[in-house]
Amino acid sequence: MKSFTFALRTTGLAAGLALLSVSGGAAETDALPTFDTNYITFSAGGADINGSKAAYQARTASAKTGAAGIEDMRFDYDLKDKTTLAVTGRALAGQEDYQLNFKLAKEDVGTFEVGYKTFRTFYDGAGGFFPIGNVWLPLFSRPLYVDRGQLSVHGTIALPKAPVISFSYTHSTRDGRKDSTILGDTNLTGIPIYAGPGSVNPVSATRKLLPTYLDLDEKNDAWEIGLRHTMANTSVVLSVGGNAIENVNVREMQQNIGELAVFPALVFTSPTVNNVRAGSPRRTTMTQRHEEDGYHASATFETVLSDKVTVFGGLLYHTADVEIAGSRLLTATLASATGINNYPGGFVNTGATARAPYHLVSKGDLEYSALTGNLGARFSPSPDLAIETALRGERWEDSGKNLVNYSSQGVTLATGAVTNYAATGLHAVDNVEKPWTPTVDVRYTGIKSVALYASWEYRTTKQNELVRYQGLNGATKATELDMIGKNIDEKHSNATVGMSWKVSPVMSLRAELFTKDHENEFAGYDDVLGRDYALNYDIYGTKLTAVVKPTHALSSTTRYVLQKSKSKVFHSGLTTVGVINGTVDGSDSSRHSISESITWSVSKALYIQANGTMVFDQLQTMYPWVSGNAKRNLRNSDNNYVTADGIVGFTIDKLTTGTIQGSYYRASNFDAEYAAVAMPLGASAKESTISVGVKRKLSEKTLLSAKVGYFDSENGTRGGYADFSGPLAYVSVQHAF
Repeated sequence: MKSFTFALRTTGLAAGLALLSVSGGAAETDALPTFDTNYITFSAGGADINGSKAAYQARTASAKTGAAGIEDMRFDYDLKDKTTLAVTGRALAGQEDYQLNFKLAKEDVGTFEVGYKTFRTFYDGAGGFFPIGNVWLPLFSRPLYVDRGQLSVHGTIALPKAPVISFSYTHSTRDGRKDSTILGDTNLTGIPIYAGPGSVNPVSATRKLLPTYLDLDEKNDAWEIGLRHTMANTSVVLSVGGNAIENVNVREMQQNIGELAVFPALVFTSPTVNNVRAGSPRRTTMTQRHEEDGYHASATFETVLSDKVTVFGGLLYHTADVEIAGSRLLTATLASATGINNYPGGFVNTGATARAPYHLVSKGDLEYSALTGNLGARFSPSPDLAIETALRGERWEDSGKNLVNYSSQGVTLATGAVTNYAATGLHAVDNVEKPWTPTVDVRYTGIKSVALYASWEYRTTKQNELVRYQGLNGATKATELDMIGKNIDEKHSNATVGMSWKVSPVMSLRAELFTKDHENEFAGYDDVLGRDYALNYDIYGTKLTAVVKPTHALSSTTRYVLQKSKSKVFHSGLTTVGVINGTVDGSDSSRHSISESITWSVSKALYIQANGTMVFDQLQTMYPWVSGNAKRNLRNSDNNYVTADGIVGFTIDKLTTGTIQGSYYRASNFDAEYAAVAMPLGASAKESTISVGVKRKLSEKTLLSAKVGYFDSENGTRGGYADFSGPLAYVSVQHAF
C-alpha cells in the first residue's frame, strides 16, 4: 500500500507540473467540450501529509492513502420500442466510494431503476486537550471510519390516461467505528492533588479528556407504494409504506485509565502533593439494541376552484412497534487488602449514603402513533397579490415500559470483603401531545420594482407526560420509585417580513426582519407536584443584502445578518440570592455576520471571484447573579471566525485553461487560562490552502485535468497535536464515446 501511495503522489505531482509548463500568455480558447452522456472519467489523487493523518482524514473527508479509479461515468443506450437504458457509476479505491445504477425507461409505460452505493466517513478518535499538563489522549494511533451503504429499487408505471403508480424500496446500512463527544474522566491533568492533614485542593484535577468510541451496526429497510392521479381540476396522491429498523450500537468508555489508588493509603504528616492517590480505573461497555417495525399511510389533494382560488389538504398516519434492549457493563479495578482485582459494578464506599455504580441489563417495548393533517387555500385576488393560509394539526401518542435489573459490588478495602447488591425496576412512560399550527404567507408585487412578502406561523402544544422510574437507591441499594408527571404547555411563533427592491439596473436591495418567540411551561404533578419550570426565549434579527453590478463584467454581493436572543428561566424551587421570585435572566446571545462576494470577468480569457465572511458570535453563560467561587467556573461561549476564498480562472492557449484557488479560515476562541478552573472548549484554528489547476483538450472527446496544491491546518483547541500540512495532487482523464 505504501508503494502504491508513493506512486500515486508522484504521478499526480509530475502530471500537474508537466501541464503547468505549457507556454503562457492569455489567449481565447476554443470552447472546451462538456460531456453529459456516454463518457468515463478516470482520476487519481493523494497527499503527502506531515502531522496527524487521522485529523487530515476527518477534516478533509479524504483517505490518507489517496484515491484512484473511476470518478464518474454515464452510458445511455437506445433499445428497441422506445426504450432507453442509462448506466451511471463510480469506483474510487482508497476512498471506498462506489456506486452503480441502472435505469430503464420505456415511453408511455414507465421506469425501473436499481442501484447500490457505499461511501466512507472518517473520524480521528481523539479525546480532549488540556493545556496545564499538555495532555493529549488519542484513542488509537489509527483513524476511525464508518461505511454507509444503500441498495435502492424504484419504479413507476405511467400508462396514458391512467393513474401513475410508483414503488420504492431501500436497504440502508451504517457500519464501523466513530468517536463520541462523551468523554471519560481522568486525573492525569497536571493539576496537583494534595493529601495530608488539613489539605485542600484549590481546584479539582478531574477533567473529561479520555476519548470514547461507538461501534455501529445499523440496518434500515423502507418501502412505499404510491398513486398519483388527476381528475378534472383535482389532483390526488395516495401512498402506503413501512420501515424496519435493526440497530445494535456499542459505546466503549474508559475512566481514570493509568491511575490506581494505592492500598493501604499513604499517610502524610503535612499537606503534600500526592497524585498517586488519584482515582481507580473503570471500563464501561454500553450496548443499545433498537428494533422497530413501522407503517404509514397518507393522502393529499389539490383542487383548483377557479383561477383565483386553490384548496389543498392531506392526512398522514404513522404507527410503529419498538423493541429495546440494553446493558451497561461496568468493571472497576480496585486495590484492597486482597490485592488488585476487577469488580463488576464495583465501588468502595459501602456506607448508607453511598451512590453505587452498577451493572444494568434491560429489555422493553414502546408503541407510538401520529396522526397529522393539514387544510389550506391559496388565493390570488389580483395579479399582484398571492396569499396562502393553512392549518396543521397533529396527535402524537407514545407509551412504553422497560424492565431493568441492577447489580453492583461494594468492596471493603481494609478486608477485601465484597457485598453484592441487586434490585429490579420497572420504567414506564406515557405521553400525549396535540400541537396546532396556523400559517399565513403573503406576497405583493404591485409596486414597481418592489416585491413585498411576509409569513407567520403559531404553534401551540398541549402535552401530558408521565414517567415512572425505579432506580437503585443510594441509601439501601434497593429499588426506589419516582413518579414524574408534567403538564407541558408550549407556544412558538415565527414571523418574517421582507422586501426586494430593484433600485436601478445597477443595484438591487433585499431586507428581511424575523422574530421567533418561544414559551415553554412545565407544571409538575405526582412526586414533583409544585416543582414548576418555565423557559422563555426570543430570537429576532435582520438580513440585509445589496447586489451591485456597475458593469456587465463586475458584480458585488454584500450581506449582513444580525441575530439576537434573550431568554428567561423560572424555577419554583430556585432560591439563590439575587434571584427574584425564582426567575433568572441569562443565556442571551448575539450573532453578527458580514459577507462579501465579488465576481469580475476581466476579459474573455480571465475572470476573478473572491468571497469573505466575518462572524462575531457570543452566547452568555456567565450569569450576572452568580458570585463567589462558582463565578470563576463560568465563561461566555464565543464562536468568532473569519473565512476568505478566491479563484482566478484564465486561458493558457486555445486548448488549455487554468485556475488558481486559495482559501483561509481563522478562529481564536480557545482560552487556555480557563483550564485552571474548568475545561476550555472554545474553537481556535487556522487553515489555509492554495492550488493551481489546468484543464487541456487532448481531442474533441478527451479532456485532461490536473491540480497541485498545499494544505496547512493548525488546531489550537487540540494543542497542536491535530495539526497537519502537506502537498496535494490530482489528475483525471475524461473520455467520451
